[in-house]
Amino acid sequence: MSRQGPEVAHQVGFLVNPVLRHSAAHVVVDNLEAPQLDETDQHHLFRVLRLRSGAVVTATDGRGAWRECRVDASNTLVVNGATTNEPVRSSTFGVAFVPVKAEKPETTIRQLVEVGVDEIIVIAPTRRAVAGARDRLVDRAERIVREACMQSRRVFLPAVHLGLSLNDVCARSGAALADPEGAPLGHAHRLLIVGPEGGFDDGEVPGSVPRVGIGPAVLRAETAALVAGARLAALHA
Repeated sequence: MSRQGPEVAHQVGFLVNPVLRHSAAHVVVDNLEAPQLDETDQHHLFRVLRLRSGAVVTATDGRGAWRECRVDASNTLVVNGATTNEPVRSSTFGVAFVPVKAEKPETTIRQLVEVGVDEIIVIAPTRRAVAGARDRLVDRAERIVREACMQSRRVFLPAVHLGLSLNDVCARSGAALADPEGAPLGHAHRLLIVGPEGGFDDGEVPGSVPRVGIGPAVLRAETAALVAGARLAALHA
């Protein structure tokens, strides 16, 4: 599943437009000229959040464009004002991780989206306990990304790649392995690889891949992925 390719540019910095930040809800739609809500979003806005007529909702196409809308009396979105196109970065950053357990990749993906990562790679697991994780993720990944973008008011959907091989990830430009004993994280590092619990086996990651530290603590694998994403977001903001 990939809404966008790996070479997509993304929003600059941490500052969020006040209209986005203070809207009652934020949704991803296909058409900003006539925004339509799917059944899941309708349920969330009108059953869970209990939005009423006049509530401000922001809508994005997931490619950097967004606009303010208002809820009308029939619980539909009416556009209100012009479309805004957010500035983009010239380069991106991402996190690649190995799923620890079948039920945990979804949480890691959601958190990485919320902290602002541009690209998320779920590395194909080689251990049988989690070998079925990719198949179970395919149908859910797009919805997870959309919901996380809605929560965090993102206007660019990140690229998500499921089941890439470790060799392919290590060959990517700017790739580095998160290692407690690694060198300081720098701007040249644009894709952090986070290993499974217990780390990678000897020889799995080529010696040519830089090792970089993301903090002094010994972290669980899923926590390390989140910290890696947050560190990259702060560095490349």
